[in-house]
Amino acid sequence: MGKICTILKSQILSHKAFLLYGIISVFVTLIDVLTCRICEIWISSVTANTVGVITGFVIQYFLTARHVYNKNNIKSFIVFLWTFFVGLIFANSIVYVFRTFVFSGSDSSLAFLVSKGFSIVLPFFLMYFLRKKFMPVANNN
Repeated sequence: MGKICTILKSQILSHKAFLLYGIISVFVTLIDVLTCRICEIWISSVTANTVGVITGFVIQYFLTARHVYNKNNIKSFIVFLWTFFVGLIFANSIVYVFRTFVFSGSDSSLAFLVSKGFSIVLPFFLMYFLRKKFMPVANNN
C-alpha cells in the first residue's frame, strides 16, 4: 500500500499543472454550461455557446494564470487569448455540426448535452497543449 501511495503522489506531483488545469476547467465548464443553457432561451445555440465560452474564458484566465502557468503578464494574456480564439472556433464548429447535421436542428436536452459535451472535451485538450507549448509553466522556462 505504501508503494502505491508513493507512486500516486509522484504522479500527482509530476502532473500537477495538468491536474490543476483540469480542476479549474471543470469549475469553468459548470459556469459555461449554465450560462449557455440559460442564454439559449433567448438566442441561437451557437451564439449562446459563444457567450458561455467567453464567460468561462475570463474566469479561466485569471485562475490558470495564477495557479497553473504562474504568469500574469501581457505575453501570457496574448497566448491565452490566441488559444482561446482557436478553441472558440473549434467549439462553435462542433456545436454547429452537431446541432445542424447530427441532430437536425433539434433543441432537445440530448442535442444540447451531446453537442456541448464534445465542444468542451475536444477543445480542452487542444487548448491545454497549445498553451503548454507557448506558455510553459514558470519552472520550465
